[in-house]
Amino acid sequence: MKKFKEVEATRKKYHNNPNKNTVHRSSLMVPEMENCIAEISFLNHFLIKRNHKKIACVVTAIGHDGQKIDSQLHHVDEPRVYTISLSGMVERPVSNYMVEFFSVDNLFIPFPAVMINHRNKKFLNQVHSFNRVLNDIFENDDINTNQVMESSVDLIVNKNIDTCLLFTAGPINCKGQLEIEIGSSDHIYKNIQQLDIPRFCSQKISLRDVFKDLPDNIQGVIKARQPEQLLFYGRLLSGQWMNDDNVFSANHSYYDSSTTEEYWDDERPSSKQFPFFTDLQNKIKIYPIASPSELEVFVFANSNDGQQILKEKFVGILRSPSNEFIDIDINSIIDESSFSKQDISSYGISVKVINSSRMPTRVGHQLVLGNGGLESSINVVLSNPNKFIPSGKKSLKWGQIVVGDGFDSFVGITADSGENIDIPYHDVDMIFYDETGKVKEKNFRVVNGTSIKFSAEEELKEVIDIKNKEGPSYVWCTVESEKHGLNFYSCARNKQTKHCSGDHGF
Repeated sequence: MKKFKEVEATRKKYHNNPNKNTVHRSSLMVPEMENCIAEISFLNHFLIKRNHKKIACVVTAIGHDGQKIDSQLHHVDEPRVYTISLSGMVERPVSNYMVEFFSVDNLFIPFPAVMINHRNKKFLNQVHSFNRVLNDIFENDDINTNQVMESSVDLIVNKNIDTCLLFTAGPINCKGQLEIEIGSSDHIYKNIQQLDIPRFCSQKISLRDVFKDLPDNIQGVIKARQPEQLLFYGRLLSGQWMNDDNVFSANHSYYDSSTTEEYWDDERPSSKQFPFFTDLQNKIKIYPIASPSELEVFVFANSNDGQQILKEKFVGILRSPSNEFIDIDINSIIDESSFSKQDISSYGISVKVINSSRMPTRVGHQLVLGNGGLESSINVVLSNPNKFIPSGKKSLKWGQIVVGDGFDSFVGITADSGENIDIPYHDVDMIFYDETGKVKEKNFRVVNGTSIKFSAEEELKEVIDIKNKEGPSYVWCTVESEKHGLNFYSCARNKQTKHCSGDHGF
């Protein structure tokens, strides 16, 4: 784990001298999953954001023995969405695909803004790139010096649902162990999984199989310590799998910082605001994985004119480290208030230090969206006024939207007044792209502290014949403002099974 303040220092150096410590390869790994199609989707942000006119994308299929099967070059040179189907690329069985982007110009970020999609008729899972082969030994020094456990995994184990972790080996055969811990209010379950995995291969680990004595519907905090892997940045793909078929909703794990003492320079509160989707269940889960601290947690909600109509409501104390997490049902809080769901444009959470604690740099949490099937759980980190914001910084966010007759997609653009308190509103330019290029553009104003929310099917019905699309396809959306503070969120819901999957924007 690279410490947050080190990440901040790198950002400051880039703004002072963009030709220093340049990045020319950006990559990700994509696992092949049983009984579903694996594909990637991305907007040519290299061109749209940075004006890089020629990018080489190389996709390499890797077998279950860790050996290269074949590779394919894709030219990325147009302002449009690129969708690359990986399953079926080669005839032999595949464990993982390595996707690499190369440029003579500075890419700045070694992680590309790419969505990994797995789907069949019952579900679609979307997650942004989450692990990669590092570019050189110096990046390994930078990234892997501080080893911590992984967490931010929602625990659900019962007769219908299992929680699983997908571990991936890097460029060297991995022989080691994965230490898994589940801490509940009255017991700590521990297990060590022995690993012997060929390079670039994956192993799915079922918590139901590992912990035979785990009670149904137990509440707890999952942590996993991975073996050290040279030249590899490896997050776990983690989430819920249905027991009776190969349907899942998963996202990436996140750092357990509870053994790392890193704090902001003062104790101002941290916060984050989100769109409130009236047709979905909106929840927040905060796990005790911040640097050692005690934090009071509050929830608030804003009206369509940006007024805080639900004042800060205390919902609990987060003590890190511990085995007690905060589980907030936003819909229930709204139902218990004097306001209707239609009154709420956005809601937020904030944390404040107590008992001489200090404010951690990373306070991760899960944005959970659902509608009766598997839930989408998206990892987000609270913002803090100490975070480095370059002078004159603008908003440019972009993200994937799933469209097709079998899906409802909910999209929210949030003007987070906690990130930029000094402005009354954003004038937003929003552009939609598909594989042909730009398909729609519109301008609108977002009052600071509120969210613009829309159905993709309704918003795009005049330019895309969504109802006659047999399978899902991907539209990408950019939102731009002259001021910083905009954020993008989307969630796709299968119309038949009600399984949900979403992510934040880039």
